Amino acid sequence: MWNYKRGARGTALLGWGVVTVMLLAASGCSSSSSSSSSSAPCPAYDGSMLGHPSLASSLDPSTNMPSISSMPSTSANLGTKQSLKPTWYTQVSISQAQQQAICAKRLTGVYMDWAGVPFNQAIRWGITDEFAALGIRLLRITNWNINTAGFPADLAAVLPLHPNIIMTGGPVSPEQFAAIMQPAISQGVTVTTWALGAKQWNTGAGQPLKAVVGYDFYYLGVQLADAIHKAYPNGVKLGYIHWVNNALAILQREHGMLDELKKYPNIQVVCNGNCTPEDPGSGFTDPFNSETYTVAFLKQHPDVDLLFGPWEDAAALGEVAAIKAVGLEGKVHVATMDLSTQGAQQIASNGTINIDMAQGMYDGGRMMAAEAALSLIGAKIYPYVIVPTVPSTSQNVKAAWDFMHGPDMPFGE
Repeated sequence: MWNYKRGARGTALLGWGVVTVMLLAASGCSSSSSSSSSSAPCPAYDGSMLGHPSLASSLDPSTNMPSISSMPSTSANLGTKQSLKPTWYTQVSISQAQQQAICAKRLTGVYMDWAGVPFNQAIRWGITDEFAALGIRLLRITNWNINTAGFPADLAAVLPLHPNIIMTGGPVSPEQFAAIMQPAISQGVTVTTWALGAKQWNTGAGQPLKAVVGYDFYYLGVQLADAIHKAYPNGVKLGYIHWVNNALAILQREHGMLDELKKYPNIQVVCNGNCTPEDPGSGFTDPFNSETYTVAFLKQHPDVDLLFGPWEDAAALGEVAAIKAVGLEGKVHVATMDLSTQGAQQIASNGTINIDMAQGMYDGGRMMAAEAALSLIGAKIYPYVIVPTVPSTSQNVKAAWDFMHGPDMPFGE
């Protein structure tokens, strides 16, 4: 787990680290800034930031970070051409000599984000802190706001900056990703992703896509199902509501949950249509308007006790609003993923969201940055790196928040 102490650098960056949509000012890419950056001394080596990370003992590593050989998924589940076995993030580190070699290259990077909720802000902070520790200049962060049409436009906007590194991810089809990113590869950019492979490319050292970083999305769903059973040992009627989409990462975690729930005969899954993420009749199409669908669902299924929210902000929050709208607060709760501000606060205060999943997003951002930097000095990299995932309940919500969001984002903010 991180234990990096943010100093003056972190304080200076705090103003942009918590905004929803962020673009660095154009002056940050000016020739005067580049000159200043190229003459700046390399930062002192900090082993607490660049050494081997670990999962805090309070978050039950034996359960939430089991033997890597037991993890059920490979990178193919995220759309890579190969079927790569995962490596735990604890294997990735940067030595002092490597840090100096990276810093000497005076590298620059861009992060192309797909949303601006705390989940994504944690990735940004991880990238920012890792880059700062390595002496890499972060040129820009963009946000295509879960609108795949905006992805190529963002890429076109950042390529004239000539970054050495581009990091990205999000709900993009692996069949389309290589074609969209080809202009970056043609320009010689080093690319790493969060949970997004490319069907036309190999992944790894010397390949167009250097590394995919993520978590085991199927296992996250398994953990959520087990957490639901632990919270409702005498059984529960669960309403399965989801966003209709074709993002492999999202589909994987819902399949993991639904498959694991079959182990518990006293948990009844209720849905419209077939209870599978591939059925377009079993969910909503607008992730920012889940409330309308949920209100209708609750009226159709008045005996459900718990709803599944495909992620917290904004999908599960729309479900929470629907529960309030039909007068079922205190009677119907929500189990969801991607621990965010409202979920943390509600779990801590016995609110409508009572189960949430926390993923190592801060460390995920760090790993994308580290893998890209190591590849640029010819050092060993791991083509598929995963971070742990942890069920968040009233017993561990503060520790889970800190693990997921890192040191730059105070609890529940």
